[in-house]
Amino acid sequence: MNSEFVEIPSLMPVPDIFSCKRVLAIQAHYDDTDIAVGGLIAQLVKNGAEVFYVTVTDDLAGVTDLTLSKETAASRLRNEAEKAAQILGVLGIYYLNYPDAGDWSVYQARRDLITVVRQFQPDGVIALDPWLNTEAHADHYKSGFAAVEAAILADVLGVEGTDLQIPQEFHAKQKQEIKAVGLFNSSHANVFVDIDQVLETKLAAVSQYVSQFSDESMAGMLQALPKRSQYFAGIGHASNKLSKDVTYAECLKVLSTDALHAAR
Repeated sequence: MNSEFVEIPSLMPVPDIFSCKRVLAIQAHYDDTDIAVGGLIAQLVKNGAEVFYVTVTDDLAGVTDLTLSKETAASRLRNEAEKAAQILGVLGIYYLNYPDAGDWSVYQARRDLITVVRQFQPDGVIALDPWLNTEAHADHYKSGFAAVEAAILADVLGVEGTDLQIPQEFHAKQKQEIKAVGLFNSSHANVFVDIDQVLETKLAAVSQYVSQFSDESMAGMLQALPKRSQYFAGIGHASNKLSKDVTYAECLKVLSTDALHAAR
């Protein structure tokens, strides 16, 4: 008997993430989304989508300059995040301010994110894949689980949210359904995104995050990200999911909310 594990694919069609026009990107830390899929974000905006970020933690644990007060460090982090968001064309950022690498639960974050979903009314959600095989950082998988649960439970009126209020300017004028959930850093990507035209925009955004990187490590990352994108493009070519003309790509697993809730 062959004991090799065989992944059973979902029988549901893969939603078109680029059909989404109002996208909520949920991340544990201020740079997670831009490092992983900043090109996707830039391309979504270029295609006319409105994108809003929620950052779950306060990011303070990763600040390299330990002489800074928490207030000064927090101000710098927000300034960097807002500069990066402006470069990518993101509408704004909402901060839940849970302690970075701290003691907070999926349930707490999920309640907040349900409220954000109900107020912002996205038709697409982007988050880190919580089912990673080798993820040791609890902030990452907790924020991922909170995000996908919020995506499937926001319409269930018996599930409570919280009393937080995102700025009124980001409240939706009408209700809509989430049709695509894109999970980045996934081991089982099913969508490859051409970022040839937006790679430089992504790198410009990522270069803003100087409070958590030394000059050397930032330079290394800005060199590594294009190489990583070339690698993903190669996988996209080999799997016939991406045109051979594409040099740089990002990948993610895109699912419908039904596929995330007891249906395959």
